[in-house]
Amino acid sequence: MSTGHLSGARLVKAFNTMYYETLAAAGGGSDADRLVLFVAGDDEEAKATVSRLIRGIGFSPVDTGSLREGGRRQQPGSPVYNVPMTEEQAREALAGSD
Repeated sequence: MSTGHLSGARLVKAFNTMYYETLAAAGGGSDADRLVLFVAGDDEEAKATVSRLIRGIGFSPVDTGSLREGGRRQQPGSPVYNVPMTEEQAREALAGSD
């Protein structure tokens, strides 16, 4: 893919690891019980903006790293893909996938 189409874009990968029905129904709860949405990107400010959005809709953001490496950690077949989990569970799953 040519990067010319994305010149100046600030890309963040998020919202792709959770089934849409879970996303629609499971937001909210106490901080410890909130489900996570994973965030990956190379622009820290853009990731912070998306993380605020995630918190605002009732989920906890978990940063998986750069767009390249963190994005791979969110792919189908990974330990975090389409598995509803709390932040504590997510950090354990990510630690086990290193």
